Amino acid sequence: MELVIGVIGILIFLVLLAIGVHIALALLGVGFIGFAVLSSFSQSLNFVSRAIYEQGSNYSFAVIPLFMLMGYFANSSGIVENAFNLTSAWLSNIKGGLYWITVATSTLFAAATGSGAAATISIGKIIYPQMVKEGYNKELSLACLAAAGTIGVLIPPSIPLVLYGTITQENIGSLLLAGVIPGLLEAGIYSLGLILLMKVKPSMLINQELAKRRTYTLKERLKTLPGAWGIVLILAIIIGGIYSGLFTPNEAGGIGAFVTFILLIMKNKKKSFAIIKNDVWEAASVTGMVFFIVIGSIVFSNFLTFSGIFDFVQLIHGFPPLVALIIFIVVFFIAGMFMDAMAALLIIAPLAYSILSPHYNGIWLGLIMVKMFEIGGITPPVGFSMFVAKSLDKDLPMEKLYSGTMVFWIMDLITLVIMIIFPQLVTWLPNLARLKGK
Repeated sequence: MELVIGVIGILIFLVLLAIGVHIALALLGVGFIGFAVLSSFSQSLNFVSRAIYEQGSNYSFAVIPLFMLMGYFANSSGIVENAFNLTSAWLSNIKGGLYWITVATSTLFAAATGSGAAATISIGKIIYPQMVKEGYNKELSLACLAAAGTIGVLIPPSIPLVLYGTITQENIGSLLLAGVIPGLLEAGIYSLGLILLMKVKPSMLINQELAKRRTYTLKERLKTLPGAWGIVLILAIIIGGIYSGLFTPNEAGGIGAFVTFILLIMKNKKKSFAIIKNDVWEAASVTGMVFFIVIGSIVFSNFLTFSGIFDFVQLIHGFPPLVALIIFIVVFFIAGMFMDAMAALLIIAPLAYSILSPHYNGIWLGLIMVKMFEIGGITPPVGFSMFVAKSLDKDLPMEKLYSGTMVFWIMDLITLVIMIIFPQLVTWLPNLARLKGK
């Protein structure tokens, strides 16, 4: 009977998502009512209140608002324009260069802010009108912005990696370091894939008749280098500080937020107060949303555990480790198609970790799961990153954007396969930092 209630709860949850109920509210509502039906109202209420207190007082979560604040301050301090100017000067001479500029700028922006959606919007507002003007394929341009924006999910400061570390008790600093090489690998595969497409089928990327390219002199290129110092400083604090053991992730987030706060004031001067007020409000709102999703996921997971759904899934324990890994990758992919990928990570990761961690490195597992989180961001029908990119051109039909995104979806699968075949790419940097600290 409990198992039937669990299945009904999942179906109701999916229906609520389909009619547009917020993911956090759907998780919390179904989890609370489902657990109340299986036990009692008072027990369910006690569990929810305890979950809110435990997660709200969890020191590991303190890094989330700090990274959020750093991201918003960095965005308001002119880092996007500086990154765009830098990459434009050095890559515009290449045929179809705006695609590579998008990937390179998004990678730099991700390293400074950790926000994929912010990267897509901030960079898209600058570069997409230019892409349209210069004859670039609209759906491929928006797809490139959506896909490149998701690089922030891997490269530190990455909120999904922080959440994974918190719920599995894996070292957050090691997870953030582990994301560096896969993030750069992904950017490299995007670039190589675009080069291949440009050689094999250039008409797919750009209208040759409308194509224009601005050329930069060496002097103009060198002038853009000083503008990159803010990004370099943030990279040194986040990656260098954690790698050297000088800062914990929380300390790196706090110092990074302070540095970007200073950069914001230096750029905006008298207008700074209004901008800071807005950025603090936005960071608090997004942090509240993340916290709401975390609480909802914990309550919903508890309901599924109590109903016996997770016990049923534990049958995967008897499968060979590689088969179990592939099953969870497929499950995560399907979940990412229909629900918020962060919520999917929070629900599935604890179960997947308990089954797979005896056979695989926990840090590597985290990067694989978060990579699937990222792929879910560009997978229909939900594909949050695609909807963010679509906001840049409301006249473009969504189905066209879907077709454009498939090119990058295939590249993401290639990155995933490489990460599975060569786990050392993920574990090398955190292992090196661990040895260095001994």
